[in-house]
Amino acid sequence: MTVILYLCTGLYLCFVLFIIIGLFKHNAKPIILNDDLLTVSIVIAARNEENNIINLIHDLLNQTFPRDKLEIIIANDRSTDKTGEILEETVAKHSFIHHIHIIERSADMTPKKYALKEAIKYASGDIIISTDADCRVPETWVSSMASSIQSTGGITIGFSRVSGKSFFNLYQMIDFLSITVANAGFGGWKMFWSGSGQNLGYRKKSFELINGFTSVKDKISGDDMYLVQAITEKESATINIDPQSFVSTQPVKTVKDFINQRIRWSSNARENVNKKPWFFAFLFSAFLCNLILFFGFLFQIKGIQLTFFIKFIFEGLVIFLGGKLFETPVPPLVYLTWAVVQPFYIPCIGLLGLTNIYSWKS
Repeated sequence: MTVILYLCTGLYLCFVLFIIIGLFKHNAKPIILNDDLLTVSIVIAARNEENNIINLIHDLLNQTFPRDKLEIIIANDRSTDKTGEILEETVAKHSFIHHIHIIERSADMTPKKYALKEAIKYASGDIIISTDADCRVPETWVSSMASSIQSTGGITIGFSRVSGKSFFNLYQMIDFLSITVANAGFGGWKMFWSGSGQNLGYRKKSFELINGFTSVKDKISGDDMYLVQAITEKESATINIDPQSFVSTQPVKTVKDFINQRIRWSSNARENVNKKPWFFAFLFSAFLCNLILFFGFLFQIKGIQLTFFIKFIFEGLVIFLGGKLFETPVPPLVYLTWAVVQPFYIPCIGLLGLTNIYSWKS
């Protein structure tokens, strides 16, 4: 068992070291807005977001990007609250904002993908930039993302952080940051495996090139990961580390919601066995390392404390460097709690992800 412990941990730490080196390969690029500026369509899928959509609309109305080059399209996915009323009032005041009201579910495509597809189909912009209805964006968000997409082509993966100051919210922030930083580390090596729909941008022709969501139309989640992987198979990609592009998102309210969300994310991992084997290998190495650590503590295997300490230092370095890169301070006590929980949390979430037992807006 001791040999297995060292082998699994060693494999995982090799990936972690690879991530650390990759984080140093990113360079911030200035916002460039010139006469050849492409038009931008912001697309958002919203369902029962009356408590959030007003704040996002406020942020979008205050963008520094030229108004004559911008349109906002919000697909209202069968909302039963006041989301529709808010959008109608907004559309009446601003002609560049469009409200697509989806009344019925698609017969062959899952709800969020269908809502996004309809919004993108309506879009007239050369560039598509997406976020979620519960996010907040800075006034320079569109300018930074559009500049990145126009200068690099392909798809731009933006950064988003979980907001809030409570211990639980900060725990979510670190957990989400760890995922984002791992993705950024591999991105430094030009290996792009995932992203977040909270902050994602690409050309409309790129979306059409991959035939939209057709190949994953029956998958409940993973639209953002699919877009990154599908577009990068044909075109380039970049991770936008410009702070002027950073987005914030609302934390979930309960531990139950948190676990449900992570199980949903984990359920997409097996899709990468054949598509992105190195990505799957990294995820599987993390699963094995934490699983062996769990059994190591349970049965008091020799060397378990030293192994955990080394893992603690390496992961802490990743989180610290990622926090510096994305200007997100990491509270030491919250990180300590997160690190201690991982050996139990990762195996459980990984196994539950295989069952597809989670809830989602339907």
